[in-house]
Amino acid sequence: MDRDGEAIDVETVSRNQMEPVFAIDADGTIAFANDRFYAISGLSPEAVIGADYDRFGRIVEDGLDSLRTAVESVLADESAEERVELEMGHPEDAPVPRHLPAEARVTTLRSGGEPIGALVSLRRIGTRKAYERQLERQNERLEEFASVVAHDLRNPLNVAEGHLEIASEECESAHLASVDDALDRMWDIIEDTLTLAKQGHHVGEKERVTLSELVRQCWGTVSTSGATLEVEDEMTIRADVDRLRNLFENLFRNAVEHAGDGVTIRVGAIEDGFFLEDDGPGIPSEDRQRVFDLGYSTAADGTGYGLAIVKWIAEAHGWEVAVADSDGGARFEFTDVDVVRE
Repeated sequence: MDRDGEAIDVETVSRNQMEPVFAIDADGTIAFANDRFYAISGLSPEAVIGADYDRFGRIVEDGLDSLRTAVESVLADESAEERVELEMGHPEDAPVPRHLPAEARVTTLRSGGEPIGALVSLRRIGTRKAYERQLERQNERLEEFASVVAHDLRNPLNVAEGHLEIASEECESAHLASVDDALDRMWDIIEDTLTLAKQGHHVGEKERVTLSELVRQCWGTVSTSGATLEVEDEMTIRADVDRLRNLFENLFRNAVEHAGDGVTIRVGAIEDGFFLEDDGPGIPSEDRQRVFDLGYSTAADGTGYGLAIVKWIAEAHGWEVAVADSDGGARFEFTDVDVVRE
């Protein structure tokens, strides 16, 4: 055989390669596989040689269709080389991790200048590339989740707006305007959450924000019943106002949800940022990392995405957010904030 006119011995070249290599005849069947292929797939030569593409599924977890297309293109002599990103899977009993991002390189095998097959070599992708692919998949799942939530919220919101319109025609009350404002704010939250999910760690234009004023505005849009807000310091930061409003509203709701209507919430400045704490039952040390996980909630009726959104918004600004030590309640500290110092 020769590859692009250069004579090669497939078995000699591929036998001791550290990554899986296999050769495919012009009819699409496997003509050769190296020792690494057998070690990872857990298959025997008898089960592989002469088999079709179904055997690829033993080690290709994701991207098998793309690999097939690449091989067919090379076998048809439409291309001398194709590269495909995929995911290598491994048997459960193999002493290596599953789901490894990899790249398949497909090249033409020739004899006398004529294509007679294809050589496929798989190699694992480096740590950085693997992280990028993992992040891409997470963002896709996040966007899907946000779209589902937004869809489920839009229906009851439409019903509420319809009843509000009827109520406004039948009676006059100052409370109706507050309801209208709250519904508008809910629509804003849905759209902002969708935008955040689709754009990843992204914020809009940052501007000067007087924290005490914004905090009080957010307090007025959240159902806090008998809860109390105390703003201890005046400070100005640079942030996306809409995202920051969403952050505080989620923190307020979380505090009332877990600490009860009588909770007192304090907001104040620290050296390079701000804090928000309450006098509720607090967060156990073993749960302090998990509270930001999507879907995690200790409340029976909690959605489990309020604090996750808080973390996304903070990270989108380039801030660090952590659950800090507190005398009793829960304390969230936001650092690396762009504080405006007069």
